[in-house]
Amino acid sequence: MARPVRPRRALAAEIATAIRGGEYRIGEWLRQVDLEERFGATRFDIRAALAELVLRHTVEHVPNRGFRVAAPDRQRVRDTLLVRAMLEVEAALGALPHLDAAALQLLEEKADAFDRAISDGTPAAQSATNLDFHDTLYAFCPNKALVDLAIEVRDRYRMWPLVLWPSMRALRHSAEGHREILAALRAGAAAALATSVRAHILNSEANKAQDEDA
Repeated sequence: MARPVRPRRALAAEIATAIRGGEYRIGEWLRQVDLEERFGATRFDIRAALAELVLRHTVEHVPNRGFRVAAPDRQRVRDTLLVRAMLEVEAALGALPHLDAAALQLLEEKADAFDRAISDGTPAAQSATNLDFHDTLYAFCPNKALVDLAIEVRDRYRMWPLVLWPSMRALRHSAEGHREILAALRAGAAAALATSVRAHILNSEANKAQDEDA
């Protein structure tokens, strides 16, 4: 019986969760045939998911050998997070002059969606609504090259496909960060916006947890 097509990002998230949970050790080779059976996926989909994890430095590809679990680099994670903060601050500042009342209301709704996901959503829903808040804000920045680069750095150099918070307190802290960003946007306060976006990224316990994983 033919296996169904599995979305690359979702499959990568499942494999990463298994790695993060200690089911595969650092340096362990990932046999594609075993992954096919375990995750009910085709060889093509497994390779696409592994390629996604290579970009995130979760998995390493060794030519003519295959894929193995990578040894994370703490310093790279920290340095990349600083670069991400700089890019996302600039994207938010670029968006600021282009936000009207309707745009601010839309962002309020996105923040509300994250709050609801905290209360009764899955980790995947929490991750998706969090990213949706930020992506909606950056979409108002006219410098699309900057926005694309900010999102690429965020998505490609985060070790895990899903944003995972270590506790309910951490989730609520992120929700408070969204409200601080919204307050700065409503006030048209560029300095406060830069401070709130930077703090939201660098002080996020989800990002700190990734550094600890490394």
